[in-house]
Formats: sequence, C-alpha cells, structure tokens
Amino acid sequence: MDYLQYVDTDSLLHRLDPRTKFAFFLVMAVVTSVIKSGVALLFLFAFFIALWCTCRIPKYILILAGKLKVLLAFIFLLWLILGLFEPPVVEKGPIFFQTVLPFVNGQSIHLCFDWYDLYKGAVYALRIFLMISSFYTVILTTNFSEIILGLQKWKIPYALAFGIGLVFQIIPMIITELKAIMEAQSSRGLEIEECGWATKIRNYVTFSLPLLFRVMSKGQAISLAMHYYQLDFSVRRTAYKGIKATAYDAWFIIANAVTIVITVILRLYFYIPV
Repeated sequence: MDYLQYVDTDSLLHRLDPRTKFAFFLVMAVVTSVIKSGVALLFLFAFFIALWCTCRIPKYILILAGKLKVLLAFIFLLWLILGLFEPPVVEKGPIFFQTVLPFVNGQSIHLCFDWYDLYKGAVYALRIFLMISSFYTVILTTNFSEIILGLQKWKIPYALAFGIGLVFQIIPMIITELKAIMEAQSSRGLEIEECGWATKIRNYVTFSLPLLFRVMSKGQAISLAMHYYQLDFSVRRTAYKGIKATAYDAWFIIANAVTIVITVILRLYFYIPV
C-alpha cells in the first residue's frame, strides 16, 4: 500500500464530517503559524499524539516524520547558524560558546552560541512539523470524494471544490514519485541515507529535476483523463453518500477549542520571543 494516502479504517476522524476535518486543518495551520512558544507547541504536539493514537494512525505519522527529517534538520540547523550572529537574548540562559573574530576595516564579528539558539531551532522545526502533519491527518482520514462533497456543502462551486480535492490527492502522489526516484537513484549507487546532512540535502536537490518532469507527466495524464471522460463542471451532480455533522463532530470541536485555549494561555505565560 502506498504510504501517506487515505487509510480506509474505522476511527473517530474517519467518522467526522469532512468539513470538520477541513476546518481542523485550517485552524491548526493558523495556530501553528502564530504560536511561537515552545511549551505551548509541546502541549499542542501532545494533543496531536493523543489524536493519532486514538485514530490508530501513528505508524503513518512516523513514516511522515521519517520523510521530513531532512527538512526539519535543515530548519533546525539554519536557525542555529543564524543564531551564531545574534547576541544572547535572555541573559539568565547558559552560553555554550562565544568569541569575537576580526573583520575588514577594523570591524569585528561577535559569535555566540547559547541555549536560545537551540530553543529557536526546535520551535521552528516543531511548528513546521505540526503544520504539515495536520494536513496529512486530513489526507489519511478523508477520501477524495468526501473532500469535494464537504466543500460543496460550504456552497463552494464544484469546479473549485474538485481542484482543492485534487490538490489533497496530488501532494501524496508527488511524495510517492519522489520515493520512486530515490529508490532508482539508490540502485544506481547514489547514497541517500548513509551520508552527511550537507550531502543528503544536495542529493535531494538533484532529485528535483526528474521529480519535476514526473509531476508534469502525472498532470498531463490527469488532464487527458478529464478530457477523455468529458468532465463537465456545469453538470449538476448528486452523491450516493450523504454527509452530516454528528455528535462526534461536536465533541471533536469542543476538544479542539479547549486545546487551542490552553495553548494560547501557555503561550501567554511561557512566551520567549523568537
């Protein structure tokens, strides 16, 4: 079975109205974009873990984390490097290393590596992971037709709903294509896993060109299929399966609201400027 695609099982998230899950993704995208407190993000991460375990999809999230480890490590290291050129922000925090290096025209560069650099890198990496994982939580628990039907219930035109639903399907397809390219390159001797981070990032950049052509080929195939089957967005469509909000949706919304309130409170009490 392809990874990071819809998982057909029975869980709390699978029973939810697709509109509820789509709203969950939008809200969590906003929350993770705004919240920059490590404590608040850890609490939100704990909520996500409980949600994944309840819905029996943690192994798929672990697969996602494995595929994102290079990106997350790059973000973490980037903020570590940028932090070297910034003075300590919180004086009470431990400083691991600092020095002054001579520069041109009598100028000097002050390098400082303290706990805040580690904190900032971890916060940004966790924010990106939570944002992406909220998107994939919707993908793993909502099929293509439910996404379109849910958006239509919001009075969104079918053409636009179809396009948004297609985006939710294409992104996992792109990752599947990337996996195929990586396996092909590995069979030709290009090292991917057992190498340094710099080499690994450079190899991922190398994959980008063949990935672009594969994605363009997939897009052309989808366009031809829509043409051959004479897809007409002006035709009014009915659905075999109806969707409606239930008590599960109400409890899920309440749990998310409480989580967001607690996250905001933790942000107010434990906020360190990032």
